[in-house]
Amino acid sequence: MKKILCILLAAVMMLGFVGCGSSKKEAETTTAPAVAKADIVFKEATYVTLINDVYNNPNNYLGKVIQIDGMFTSEDFTSQGGKIYYYVYRQGPGCCGNDGSMCGFEFTSADGTYPDYVPKEGDAPAAHPWIKVVGTLEQYYEDQNGQQTGPFYTLKNATYEVMTTRGAEVVSL
Repeated sequence: MKKILCILLAAVMMLGFVGCGSSKKEAETTTAPAVAKADIVFKEATYVTLINDVYNNPNNYLGKVIQIDGMFTSEDFTSQGGKIYYYVYRQGPGCCGNDGSMCGFEFTSADGTYPDYVPKEGDAPAAHPWIKVVGTLEQYYEDQNGQQTGPFYTLKNATYEVMTTRGAEVVSL
């Protein structure tokens, strides 16, 4: 699935550019120390444009604090000897218009906690909690069957906040 996410993100980069917002809620946030003020805030109107630029010009963004909001999901590879990957994303353009490609970032919580949600096959996007994530963009590689894969991008030492107000689940060109 991680390979599929990378392929989908690559497809988004090749297709073009677009739009993120934020709101406030006190209910569920990480308890980690506050992350520094964001260097880059993803907005609705520039969401896909910034995602594309990060993947096309990563050196301009690595080490920067990024704030992004969207839906939360995770992928569990522990049964295959892997780990659990956590994502903040929206649905973006794919190969055939808006066909639901994931467009966002993996993140790693600073305090090791994540929203209380486990995705189920066939869940509608509205079932996924809406979160705001703030973390430092880092690049990493993984070893898969003796081969190095990547680069992958993650928001490290991230804090998150579960939001009551949702932005656009689908962003398009």
